[in-house]
Amino acid sequence: MTIAAASQTSAIFSTLPLLALLLFVIAVFRWNRRSKAVTKRQLDQLEQQLKLIRNEILLVTTNAVPGERTVRTIGYVEALSETEAASDWEYRLAEKQALLDLARQGLAMGANAIVGLRKSNAHYDQAGSQWRVSRVTYQGTAVVVNQKVPSAEAAA
Repeated sequence: MTIAAASQTSAIFSTLPLLALLLFVIAVFRWNRRSKAVTKRQLDQLEQQLKLIRNEILLVTTNAVPGERTVRTIGYVEALSETEAASDWEYRLAEKQALLDLARQGLAMGANAIVGLRKSNAHYDQAGSQWRVSRVTYQGTAVVVNQKVPSAEAAA
């Protein structure tokens, strides 16, 4: 009778690591889905804010706004994302955060356009982890544009 009880307990103990691993995988999967849902919601909110702010300020990668005359150059602006991105969703969130912060800085300086818009990424190892994380930086020049450049058609 003691031999039968001992063999049953060893069977239970042999399945415990598998059950622990299964529970761990389920927990990580649920955490990832929840984290993705929260990030998606934040991303949607940032996209709405960017749509609104783009009515107030132009963001262009060229050195001048096409068809517009630069009246005054205000200065250099730069914005770093708050999010340390370790996944694709978090990277998209970091991009939107940095772009929105840059547009807000430009508006606060009195600009109605940011020219020479550039994006750069900083990748580094997260302390105490094996994962690499990224932060996004946007930079450009805040300017004021207001008059249309006369075209050849308008002069004729």
